[in-house]
Amino acid sequence: MKEKLYTIPINDAFAMDSECPICAMKTILENNADLTNVIISFKTIEELESIKSNRNKSDEIQYKARQAVKAIMRDKPEVVVVTEDDYNMLSKMKLECNNDNLIIATAKRANLENENSVVFVTNDYLCGLIAENYFGLTVEKNENDKTGEIYQGYRAIRGNTDTINSLMNKIDLSDWVVNEYLIIENTDDNTSKEMRFDGEKFVNLKLPSSKFIKAKNSLQRCALDILLNPDITIVAILGGYGSGKTFLAMQMALYNVQEKGNQSKILGVRETLGEGMSVGYLPGDLNDKIGNFFSPLAQSLNGGEFELDRLRMAGTLDVNVPYYMKGTTYNSTIILCDEAEDLTEKQIRLVGTRLGENSKIYFAGDYKQSVINHSQGNPLVKMCNAFKGKPKFACIYLGEDVRSETSKMFAELFEN
Repeated sequence: MKEKLYTIPINDAFAMDSECPICAMKTILENNADLTNVIISFKTIEELESIKSNRNKSDEIQYKARQAVKAIMRDKPEVVVVTEDDYNMLSKMKLECNNDNLIIATAKRANLENENSVVFVTNDYLCGLIAENYFGLTVEKNENDKTGEIYQGYRAIRGNTDTINSLMNKIDLSDWVVNEYLIIENTDDNTSKEMRFDGEKFVNLKLPSSKFIKAKNSLQRCALDILLNPDITIVAILGGYGSGKTFLAMQMALYNVQEKGNQSKILGVRETLGEGMSVGYLPGDLNDKIGNFFSPLAQSLNGGEFELDRLRMAGTLDVNVPYYMKGTTYNSTIILCDEAEDLTEKQIRLVGTRLGENSKIYFAGDYKQSVINHSQGNPLVKMCNAFKGKPKFACIYLGEDVRSETSKMFAELFEN
């Protein structure tokens, strides 16, 4: 009889579209006749209890945490408590005593006590890598996880030099998709290195001159590598408030057009009125009707609206809305879709099918900020998940607010 020890990535398990993670466990058990017991680490329960009363979490997140705790109390799975032996185990292996590693240590102990019959289930890449290669545990992904999360385009490993060297030698390349990024964080010297998987091996990034633009963190460096790559024609630069998604996309569009000459024109596209398809009732001509909606693009330029007007007069940049793009073809153009989380499925298809020869499309947005109620799921999420692993597609999720420390405080205020 096999038992499964579950680790729950709390931030993902309680995403807006997710179900109760404990209920997801029950679903898996019902679909696997040979798996009759679930073991839960006490560390997971501690985190759930913390979320229940955390005022920085939304009401919905707190509600889901309460439901998960109720499910645990109702079904009474076996709970594994962290012991001093678990801390000693990590210390001898020179691993950090963080929650993930403590959960793995308890799984190892449970495995020894149950005649090597425990299956460790996690969707956390580093957690699974350590559990399998350091502790010799059988690891499975939770394929029934329905968090509705978007493909984020990267995985990260973190540890000291010895740990990183060991893990790098044990990475299974068959588990990676083309244009997925690996971020390595070394705790010995607090440095980081980024690489892209090209379908066969990991390759170093190619970045623009630092005199033109300089990334503020690892994820931004990955974004610049994507935006500079001529073979990647569909790009999604995603992120929350102040992460730099629109700025990076616009600056690299200018770099490709003005500095490199890869394309000849930039077209800014944005859905202006939510689900409303027309701006016809607004006063003025088309430029007057839609101009105010593109102020974020103007702010990403040196010179603001004056530079935007200059580029438009020079024919380097133009703006439009999806409704007015029907029947057009754009050759040698970079189409930049800002606030892409508000596009419908029809609009994404419409804009994407306007691409002609030597053209690329950048999507900049954050599905968590959508002002439209997408009842069947956010189309931006669907697109990224559908294109995952396609050679012409890459995306990266910029999680950190880099606008200012004050902005970052507000971005994290009600973070799920």
